[in-house]
Amino acid sequence: MTTHSATVERLRTTAWPVMLAGGLLLVLLAQVQWGWTDEGVEPSITGLGHVKILGASDDDVAFFFEDKTDRPGLSVVVAGAVIAVVAALGWWRARLRPSAIGVIGLASLVALVVGVRVLSDPAAQLFADSVSEALGADLPAMRAGYGLIGTVVVAALLLVVVVGWVLTTWWPRPTLSRTDESS
Repeated sequence: MTTHSATVERLRTTAWPVMLAGGLLLVLLAQVQWGWTDEGVEPSITGLGHVKILGASDDDVAFFFEDKTDRPGLSVVVAGAVIAVVAALGWWRARLRPSAIGVIGLASLVALVVGVRVLSDPAAQLFADSVSEALGADLPAMRAGYGLIGTVVVAALLLVVVVGWVLTTWWPRPTLSRTDESS
């Protein structure tokens, strides 16, 4: 039978590979679909501002959409890379863990804020200001893509892991009584 403190310690140890994977997943999710619409030519936009249109060549899409999209996923790529590197360092060296957990918490919060901001109005956040001015604020109604939703979920879960790790440092650890020591 495992003790309470052994279970908590095992969870604290597995938090580091989970945070490393979460950071890498954030980097990946920034590069896939963050918004799409079924209006007009039905474009889909990644977090890094790449536009994809079914049936159109990459050159044609680049000609029409070059410099007309924003790249909110770029900050998520940076935050994800920071999380992955710092989680690997925290996993490797126990003395780095208190600092690492703070950096991971901050980077996760940045990714979450960016994701929620884009989720609130994908078209306004994914298209450049010049597009909204040209269209007179009649941007196409965009839906959140799977990359954006995944970014918000992963960033929120990373924050839960960080908070859980911090809480377990202050978690009251059961003391051994004399009868426990003899068994």
